[in-house]
Amino acid sequence: MEDALRSVALPLVRFAAFGANALLFGLLPVLLLVVRPGLAGLGTRPPGGRRRLAARLEGFVQAALWGSAAATVLALTLQAVLVSQFASDGDLSQESLLSVFETSFGQWYGLRLPLLLGLAVLLSGRVRSASLAGAGDGRRGPGAGWWAAWGGLGVLLLATSSFSGHAAVANPRLLSLVNDVVHLVAGATWFAGIVVLSVALPEVWRAGSPEDRLDVMRATIVRFSNLALVSIGVVLVTGVVNSFLHIGAPDDLIATSYGRALGAKLVLFALILVLGAVNHLVVRRRLERGPADGRDAPRIFRRTIAAELVVALAIMAVTGLLTGLARTREDSPPPPPDDAVTSGPPRT
Repeated sequence: MEDALRSVALPLVRFAAFGANALLFGLLPVLLLVVRPGLAGLGTRPPGGRRRLAARLEGFVQAALWGSAAATVLALTLQAVLVSQFASDGDLSQESLLSVFETSFGQWYGLRLPLLLGLAVLLSGRVRSASLAGAGDGRRGPGAGWWAAWGGLGVLLLATSSFSGHAAVANPRLLSLVNDVVHLVAGATWFAGIVVLSVALPEVWRAGSPEDRLDVMRATIVRFSNLALVSIGVVLVTGVVNSFLHIGAPDDLIATSYGRALGAKLVLFALILVLGAVNHLVVRRRLERGPADGRDAPRIFRRTIAAELVVALAIMAVTGLLTGLARTREDSPPPPPDDAVTSGPPRT
C-alpha cells in the first residue's frame, strides 16, 4: 500500500494541484496581456462571444478552486496515511493527521486552504461579470486593486509548492526559492494561455462569420505568441538554474529516478519549443499578413495548440512525479521535501 501511495496516488494528487493552481494564477496575465487587449479592438463582435467566453472563464476558475482544494486535502490525508503506516496499529488517526502539520510540507499545504478561500471570495461570480468588462464594450472594468489581489493570492498559492518542495532545501536557499517561484509563475502563464486559446477562445467566434474568426485569432494569437515566447524563455532559464541546484552530477540524469524524470521533462519541453515555433513563425506571421495568407492559419493552429495542451499536461504530470523523488544533490539533510514521510514519522 505504501508503494502505491508514493508511486501513484501522490504524483496524481500533485499533478492535479499543479494544474489547478497554475490555472488560477495564469488566467490573470493571460486576461490582462492577451484576451482583454485583443477583444478591445473588436467592439461587440462577434455577437454573444464575450458572454460565452466570460462564462467559460468562470467555469475554469470554479473548477480550479474546487480541484486545488480537493487535491490539497487529499494530499494531506495521504501523508497522514503514510505516517500511520509507521504507527503500531497502522490506522489513520488524529495523531497522524496532526503530525503531518508539524512538518514544513503540512504547514505550507495547509496554507493553501485559506488562500483558496480568499480567491473564492474574490473571484466567484466576478470573473463572469467583470473579467472582460471595459475591454471595448463600453462598461467600466474592475479596479487595479481587484487585479492586484488576484495576482498576490495567486503567486502565494504557487509559492506553497516552492516552500514545501525541493527549492526549500537547496543552497543557496534564497536563490533557489526565488528562482522556483519565477519558474512557476512563467510556467503557469504559458499553461493558462494554452488552455484559454484551445478551449475557451473558440466560444468567442462560434456564432461569428469567418472574418470574425480571423479577426479574433489575429487579435489574440499574435499577442499570446509574444507572451509565450517570454514565458518559455523564463521557464528555460530558471529550469537550467533548477537543474544545477538539484542535480549532483551529469550521470544522475541516467542513473537516478530523479534524473530520468527530469530528462523526460526536458524532452517534453523540447516538443513544446517545436510546437511554439510553428505557432510563432508560421501561424502568427500568416495572420499578420492578412486574410489571403491567414485562411489556413485556423486549421494549423487547432492542431498545434491541441498538441501543446497534451504536452503541457504531460509536463505537469512529470512535475508531480519529480517533486516526490529525492534530488541527487544533497546540500542539507532533510528528506525529500514534497514527501513528508520517507522511512519514519515526519520531521520538522
